[in-house]
This record gives sequence, structure tokens and C-alpha cells, in this order.
Amino acid sequence: METQGGPRLSRLQVIVAPAERPLEALAAHVRALQREPRPLLYLAADRPYRTLAAAFHAAGIDTSQIHFLDAVSSIDGKAPDREANVTFVPSPTMLEMMAMRLEQLASRLGSPHVIIDSLSTLALYSGPGPVQQFSHYVANRLRARGLAGDFLVGGTQEGRALRERIAGYVDREVELEVPA
Repeated sequence: METQGGPRLSRLQVIVAPAERPLEALAAHVRALQREPRPLLYLAADRPYRTLAAAFHAAGIDTSQIHFLDAVSSIDGKAPDREANVTFVPSPTMLEMMAMRLEQLASRLGSPHVIIDSLSTLALYSGPGPVQQFSHYVANRLRARGLAGDFLVGGTQEGRALRERIAGYVDREVELEVPA
């Protein structure tokens, strides 16, 4: 989105996944985002890249047009197979490294729409305080570059607490629905 003669405007939002069939709702959201003329940068902390890619492919999404930053595939200590559109982070507890990789990849991709999936999962690994700091930093960096971003949270009590923590630096909250 461009303003008349002005800089890109960023749109930051909290995305709340439904309790039932959250992956289907997320796939519908990603499919809608792919209609925009910009690349997608997807931080996968809830599910490994391969699981997401398979689910997205089954939902008719061209995953070759998404760059994944995978924070969970390396947890078991084995090096995952290299993929052209995947960057791996050794652990979902490495929030600073994730933020750095997000910035590097966003620069390389140009003007991607960034999806963080999910703050709720990252909070399980690192606690809500560090995840709040991480998301605040990422939100500031996205705004500085004029990029749009989605911060996913679960519809649980913990997810509601995270939404309250980051409400001050996002523009809106969106509840995903499972497609009919």
C-alpha cells in the first residue's frame, strides 16, 4: 500500500488462530496474502517447514514463493536438508538470531509480508517477557522499513495474555476463521 507520493505504510496485526483446524485457517490467510504483489517471509516456530509446506501445498499454495525461516527443524540436533527457500535457525530459543535473520531476509527479499508463527509457541520456549521484547523489536524494524507483518497467537489464555502485551504496537487484531 502506497500513499500518494509518500513512503510505504506498514500494517502490523495480531492474528488469532482458531482452536479447531488452525492450519486450514492459516492456509486460507496465506493464500489471500499471496494475491498481493509481494513475497512472503514466514517464521516457522510452531511447526517445521516440511509440515507447513506439505499442508500449504495441499491447500493449493505455491510454497516456492514463500521464504521460510525455520526455528524448529534443528531442535533434534540433526542438520535439516538445505532448501533454496528455507533458512534454518538452530533453536526457537534464539530470539536475537531470529530477529537478525528476519532483517537479513527481509532486506534480501525486498518488501516481504512477514508472518511470525507463533508468539504463543515462542513463549513456551522462552517465556512471555522475552517474546514481548522480541515482537516489539521486530515490530519496530518492520515499521522502520514500511513492511507489513502478522504476529500469530493461539486462542488460549496464554495467547490472550500475549495479545495484551503487544496490543500497543500493532494496528489491529484479526481472528481467523476456518474456511467452509
